[in-house]
Amino acid sequence: MKKPTVSLIVLNYNGKQHLREYFDSVFKQTLLPDEVIMLDNASTDDSVAYVQKNFPKVRVIKNPTNDGTALGSNIAFMESNGDLVIFQSNDLLLDKNCVKYLVDTISQNARIGIVTSILLQYSRYKKDKKLIVDNAGGVMDVYGLGMQKYPEADYQSLQEVEEVSFSYGGSFIIRREIFLSVRGYDGKYFTLNDDIDLSWRVKLLGYNIVFCKNSFVFHKVSATLGTLFNRSIKRYWSERNAMRTLLKNHILRDLFCYFPIYIFLLFGEMGFFLLKCRFDLFWSDMKALLWNIFYLPDTMSLRKYIQENKKINTLSSQLSKKSYKLMLFNSFKNTI
Repeated sequence: MKKPTVSLIVLNYNGKQHLREYFDSVFKQTLLPDEVIMLDNASTDDSVAYVQKNFPKVRVIKNPTNDGTALGSNIAFMESNGDLVIFQSNDLLLDKNCVKYLVDTISQNARIGIVTSILLQYSRYKKDKKLIVDNAGGVMDVYGLGMQKYPEADYQSLQEVEEVSFSYGGSFIIRREIFLSVRGYDGKYFTLNDDIDLSWRVKLLGYNIVFCKNSFVFHKVSATLGTLFNRSIKRYWSERNAMRTLLKNHILRDLFCYFPIYIFLLFGEMGFFLLKCRFDLFWSDMKALLWNIFYLPDTMSLRKYIQENKKINTLSSQLSKKSYKLMLFNSFKNTI
């Protein structure tokens, strides 16, 4: 059987400070990708020149605008050639076997559509060499909110392979034909919840998503989002994209059941923001709602394609019926 070719894609936006450590670890892999592509989202910090000088084997795509992780990933994918494609963040330090075990795991079973690496906390590893989980993929509720699987767990306690609801965008591998079948990321998302939406659509085609313990990376945790974008814009992206994900991917029965509850929780949150005089966060939620009203025809067009081509009717039995938004509210409200 022909050995599959592997492309590795990393997105960069003003992340020059991460690139030496990241690419050093990429080129020390026991299984080197057949091509390494960096799509640069119009950085202004000299990232492109730095990579071209220090890592000439990296094919750099200079995007003239910052199209975020969703559309940016799609653009880079169309420039890639691999049968298997790895997507990664630039704020990672890879274990030397990261790529090998991603490829080995997805190649073992044709029903596996995505394999995610284990993301470990970079700061804890640098401080005391402890292997503490940031996420081992994610779990999801019926309202489109995702949470990390096994956060703060001891890495050694994990199983070798386990199914998850979705893969975060930090480090995962996907089959080329599957990415094409689901039409890639939703390019309207920019960032946040784009990984949940992609995973949901892959599962609707009947594929499994698993983590692989032996493929692990050390993650600096929101090193780009946390420093370059404020809370209100991230709130807007997250809520806007979660709403569109529900509208596209739920069957009508589940949509009629869960979407009214989602809207009720959203308005409750907006009322709380008003009481706390956090008008920026209130407006983030309002903009998310208005955006979805404006783009409803486009969302319904995508919904038609998804629902007509799916192999699994619904994922609701695999999702938590408890709202993660409510579960997180007590800790969240103290930071307002």
